[in-house]
Amino acid sequence: MSILADPAITSFLENHADHRFPGAPIAVFDCDGTVIKGDVGEAMLYYQIENFCFKVSPAELWPDHPKRGVLDTLFNRLSALESPLRTHNPDYGEFADMVVSWYVDQIAEGNVEKACANIVQLLAGFTLDEVRDISENNLKHELHSPAGERAHWRRKLPQGIRFIRESVQLISALKKRGFQIWAVSGSNKWSVEPVFRKLGVPPERVIGIELASRNGVFTSEVLEPIPIRSKKVDALRQRQKDIPLLVASDSRNDIPLFKYASALRILVNSRKRSTDIFFSSGEIARDATWVIIEHPTVESEDAALWQTYQ
Repeated sequence: MSILADPAITSFLENHADHRFPGAPIAVFDCDGTVIKGDVGEAMLYYQIENFCFKVSPAELWPDHPKRGVLDTLFNRLSALESPLRTHNPDYGEFADMVVSWYVDQIAEGNVEKACANIVQLLAGFTLDEVRDISENNLKHELHSPAGERAHWRRKLPQGIRFIRESVQLISALKKRGFQIWAVSGSNKWSVEPVFRKLGVPPERVIGIELASRNGVFTSEVLEPIPIRSKKVDALRQRQKDIPLLVASDSRNDIPLFKYASALRILVNSRKRSTDIFFSSGEIARDATWVIIEHPTVESEDAALWQTYQ
């Protein structure tokens, strides 16, 4: 059954179909786990590692890394090699594992904001065009890779991003009614842009982690606010003063963003977690302003998405 047949969504769309607002009404969507199954920011990290897309040593970017010297040595050895030889060199596996571990371990310790900011710093030294090229290639690679896991030295890492049908349908319906769609993500902004570009959302309405630039080249300085948890609301307010009527997300980390919505909240349960725990842990009343997508539909092929979207 289409998500548009849900009574609460049907009523919401009917109530906001006549453009009574002085400006376009706002709807906000998270990206990872909400519009797509997967994490496009993490995928871009893996893409960078697998293709050795670095301009600056991670050791230079992460001064608090406990094995900074080893990390820098490995980076310099690999940088000196011709591109086809790097991933076959014995140093590559250790380098890749050190970079991934720095991110994964911080996430496990609850340092989500720092972990996400650190992997975005790996884009230092690139131009905007270069980063957008990496982002486009990353999404293309993910959409055409088998969904599951990839072998990554001693680790198994997720692979294969897919769009979530219900979110795509809802974005299409909202756009047809004149809504302005915004994306607010804790992934880097440029990784999220091609995801929403496929849905007709321009880059200027995509919010994610960004770096400062100097003379057209990105530095390692992460711009504030970093859109994680309550800072998603802060980042949105900086760019859009109107309060969103609708917010969609998959995570209790976005409870502050959910609470910011004035009319409807869409919880996409793509991670198969208990919705009862979601509401109890967030001390939220499960009332008529909530729609729960308990079993979101993951599109098996990119082509199927566009058949749905049209």
